Amino acid sequence: MLNRTRSDATDEQLLAAVARGEEAALRELHRRHASAAVRFAWRVLGDVADAEEAVADAFCDIWRKACRFNGGSRVRTWLLGIVRYKALDILRRSRGSAMEAFDDEAADPRDADSAPDPEDCLALRQDTERLQRCFERLSPAQREALYLAVVEGLTVAEIARIQDVPPGTVATRIHHARRKLRECAQGE
Repeated sequence: MLNRTRSDATDEQLLAAVARGEEAALRELHRRHASAAVRFAWRVLGDVADAEEAVADAFCDIWRKACRFNGGSRVRTWLLGIVRYKALDILRRSRGSAMEAFDDEAADPRDADSAPDPEDCLALRQDTERLQRCFERLSPAQREALYLAVVEGLTVAEIARIQDVPPGTVATRIHHARRKLRECAQGE
């Protein structure tokens, strides 16, 4: 496959190996990116089983279509774009619910070394619920753009490729999403 070990290979080298039909390269790409891809799909679908199905379908497409990668983006961005389309297909098929907002992934009070007092737990729960309600009021496109920027750490250009819109549109979505969250959180 490659002169270097698979774990040392770049994503681009692995994808080139996948295009040549090397299953081990696909396994390594899966090892590197499946967890983030499932988290992303779960944010879109709100269901772990559906998210895993979307990711599995995406990796099947990658196996068949790796040669179509043109290098115009990072492999991870390309992969998340495929996952997004697979997740949206599942939503359309199921005529399911709108995208679920992402939970506050801050520390769970039950995981703390010393348990906080009940008032702190209640305040944290109320803040989390308020943020969740505010997040749900964003449009699906704004939620997705904000999630990809804040949680996944993608750039505006990478999000634009995933959402198939101009970078300016992504920047506007993120700006408006943050403003709406701030206004909503202050107003509740």
